Amino acid sequence: MTRDKNEAINSYITDMLALEDHIEKAIRGQLEDLKDYPGVVTELRQIHRTVEHHISDLRALSERRGAGGVKEVVKRAGSAVLGAAAGAIDLVRTEGLPKNLRDDYTALSLASIGYVMLHTTGLALDDGEVAELAQQGFSDYAGAVSRLQATIPAAVVAFLNQDGLPAREDVVPQIRRTIEEVWQTQSSGVFRTQETVSSRDIQR
Repeated sequence: MTRDKNEAINSYITDMLALEDHIEKAIRGQLEDLKDYPGVVTELRQIHRTVEHHISDLRALSERRGAGGVKEVVKRAGSAVLGAAAGAIDLVRTEGLPKNLRDDYTALSLASIGYVMLHTTGLALDDGEVAELAQQGFSDYAGAVSRLQATIPAAVVAFLNQDGLPAREDVVPQIRRTIEEVWQTQSSGVFRTQETVSSRDIQR
């Protein structure tokens, strides 16, 4: 049976709400587990506030759209969305600071592309409210992912030193510059090379 456009949009909204709910619970646990790393906890608190804000906005949007019982719908969506992603975003593992941050990075990247998909759906189906909310969500996580990317090298070096290894702290600025240069180089060309690709091309 063909879905109407509201059903299609609502399915993306509940998928995002399920994912955000999972991320919120996991990061909330990390705030306690990583309390010995105050600099990291400060960053995670900011991310946690962002996640809570997203959840509030998505719940309100879902209720305004009359998407049905939000908790029940999200529970169903969550089993599908998180079942596929569980191995990649198991944020409650206790494998040390760097791997916790790696998993945070993975989860926020998954949420980022989810918001790109929701934004695309909203624009393609002429729903400006949904498109605007999704654009803000993507923007929020683009910033959070960038900050985590800058934090992780220092966390890795600190963790190696805690293990008694002679890890050089002076390489961290170089690594950050490399990350920035790589992303700038790649982002400057990727959309130019894709300018002529349309949805019809993808369907062929």
